[in-house]
Amino acid sequence: MADASLGLSMEERKAAEERAVIRNEIRRDYQRKINNPKAKGMLMDPAVVRWNHARHSSYRFFKATPKTTFLGIMWGLAPPLGLMYLFSKYKNYEIRMFEEGTWKKPRSLMRC
Repeated sequence: MADASLGLSMEERKAAEERAVIRNEIRRDYQRKINNPKAKGMLMDPAVVRWNHARHSSYRFFKATPKTTFLGIMWGLAPPLGLMYLFSKYKNYEIRMFEEGTWKKPRSLMRC
């Protein structure tokens, strides 16, 4: 009854059942290895290995899109350029105030 509501053909249902059997065998084998008291060495979880591989080799599969280009500009260029602009504006303000004679140097923290 449930399969009829999903609209699966016999081949698709059989393939799904085969995948479920394979998943259960892998799960059972992993649980057997984890619970083995005589096991020596380290047990590698295949999901963690795949995740680490995907994380460390993502540069191989990177594709430049308008979104990634925009994000690269926003996080790679905008902050340094914005800080350079702010510092230059403040430096120009300091120079102008010093030339007008209204600038007082900030008190040094090293001297009392």
